[in-house]
Amino acid sequence: MNVQEYIKSGILEEYVLGVVSDQERREVQCLSKIYPEIETELRSLEASLTGFASLYEKKPPIELKDKIFAQMTFAEDEEAEVEDTPTQIATPELPVRPLWPSFAAAASLVLLMGTFWLFFQNRDLAETNENLAQEKALMEAASTKNASLLAFYQNPTNRVIRLQGVEKSPDSEVIVFWNQQSNEVALYVDHLPKPAPGKQYQLWTIVDGQPVDMGVLDPAYGDRILPMKGAAGKVAAFAITLEKEGGSPTPTLEAMYVVGNV
Repeated sequence: MNVQEYIKSGILEEYVLGVVSDQERREVQCLSKIYPEIETELRSLEASLTGFASLYEKKPPIELKDKIFAQMTFAEDEEAEVEDTPTQIATPELPVRPLWPSFAAAASLVLLMGTFWLFFQNRDLAETNENLAQEKALMEAASTKNASLLAFYQNPTNRVIRLQGVEKSPDSEVIVFWNQQSNEVALYVDHLPKPAPGKQYQLWTIVDGQPVDMGVLDPAYGDRILPMKGAAGKVAAFAITLEKEGGSPTPTLEAMYVVGNV
């Protein structure tokens, strides 16, 4: 059973409001004893609703009571009719239940239900605002990354080398930005498989037929532009291999993932 999906289904809120069926009520009670997460959420909802209701609790106005009593003249009218008609057979008096408690109870119930509705509306609104804030943060991060990539592409001193996946990993792709004036190198990982524990990707250049270490990639390489070591000399190609964590003095050719000629 997916406990979190059950909690998000809304059944616990309905249970607290008392609008579930008998079967659903027994189900909630049973599951709350099996799963501590459900019991915790249930208690939290009950406490929140109680606190929220107390904040907005209001007694029916006294004017409402007076207006209701002002309309309750039917008993006097009936007595008058009995006095004017002496031939009617007298009947035992029945106790008259005051209607005010019933009206007050009904008004309180409506107010309580309205308070619960307002509570859930506010909670849904808070969740929506939180989701919108998260989406905004993601969009801003993506916008910043795209602006940085565009700046690297538009820099006329940068040479762009696209490293394509080899047979071992044909879907892999990495973009290298090599500044021809400062020899600075940065790269953007478009796609690389997640390395196994204890492994780390390493960048290499081929200079005069020899591999030159350009540094290891930060493990959190996704959606980032990574600065690497500078590249000097007659660079013929760039390549990335998967090495032990921390890097290797020489590349493991059978563990090569991408390569690109300059």
